Amino acid sequence: MTPTFPPEFFILLGIDIFLGGSVIVIVFDEHFPVGLPYLLDFGALVGFIQLVLGPQYLTGYPVEMQFYYSAAFAVTAIMAILGSNLYVVFVRGRPRIGCAFAITATLPASLSTLFFMADYVNGVSASLPLLPLLPWPMIWGIFVTASAMIMTAMVAVTRKKGRRMSEIQLAQESKTGSQSTLE
Repeated sequence: MTPTFPPEFFILLGIDIFLGGSVIVIVFDEHFPVGLPYLLDFGALVGFIQLVLGPQYLTGYPVEMQFYYSAAFAVTAIMAILGSNLYVVFVRGRPRIGCAFAITATLPASLSTLFFMADYVNGVSASLPLLPLLPWPMIWGIFVTASAMIMTAMVAVTRKKGRRMSEIQLAQESKTGSQSTLE
């Protein structure tokens, strides 16, 4: 049985994780070093170069080696996001921001990569000794869990932002109201 997608898909997944991490780091720019988005973008560029040059170099290798090479890039992208998460928690001392970053970036990226790796391993006829076969209900459970975490994080962030905006508006209204009574 052949897999439903080529192993280079994991390089593409790693590129997406690097670029998504870069966007999230830009959104929370006050909590991260200035050069981190550029470093993540450089990782995505390296993956793009690997993706462009891959067919010339990877086709000579067996399917197992192509998979491990491509999966290593996706795992590298996840490790970069995890390192950013740990930086926020331990160096900056912001566990709440680190938890939000973990829920919105680190865990969904890790779970989706695990989902696709399990799907690939279940669909390939060659033996991949380092990765176990996972049953399909577990694979879909991972996918649903990652999706639920993303949705919960989106709702929590928008709800908190909405409360904060209403507090700012109340403060502005009270400030303008006190100024009009002074005049």
